[in-house]
Amino acid sequence: MTTMSSLRRSLSVIFLASALTAAAGTARAAGEPPASASPMAELKKSNAQLDKLLQRSKPNWSPEAELERSEVKKLVGSFLDYGELAKRALGKHWDKITPKQREDFVETLRQLVERSYLRQIHGNANYSIKYDKEEKNGDEATVYATLNTVVRNKKTKVALEYKMLWKEHWVVYDIVTDEQSMLENYRAEFNKIINRDGFDALLKKMKKKLDEKEDDTE
Repeated sequence: MTTMSSLRRSLSVIFLASALTAAAGTARAAGEPPASASPMAELKKSNAQLDKLLQRSKPNWSPEAELERSEVKKLVGSFLDYGELAKRALGKHWDKITPKQREDFVETLRQLVERSYLRQIHGNANYSIKYDKEEKNGDEATVYATLNTVVRNKKTKVALEYKMLWKEHWVVYDIVTDEQSMLENYRAEFNKIINRDGFDALLKKMKKKLDEKEDDTE
């Protein structure tokens, strides 16, 4: 049964990946973005690219099709800043781990998000986004939007907030769906495991998840 909480979790994966811009690992640029740089325009452009790719692949789109998987991964990888997501999700623990551990964590998180994303866009392709407004404050911004989708044959609206940073391009580091922050949920889960069992246990758990069969439930 589809619940609003599970919908929000799915949408967090979808709209994080469909919205993020800039290459992973780019150093944060000094200074403020130019006045002409619109975070909302970046989001619209990224979403249009994704829609074009998915529409071209219909009706044969499948998360198992290698060519389609490769093209979607390439598109997502060109605008998703996994490094920023990983650093913020670990919070205070990021400074306590080694560069090698950071690299391993970012790569593992990338593969998990990527796999979930491929599954979710296959199962939740019937949606549209209305971008409402943007608010900029120096090198940070928030874009407000409304998601229109269908859940169990019922039209549903979900409020979205894209939390963004300027890194030579606008990048999204969090998606808030109906006041539920994806980043805060990640941070709470990771923090709980690290405080109880340590960072290595968290990484092991994530890698075990990756080893599960493709048709397992996330």
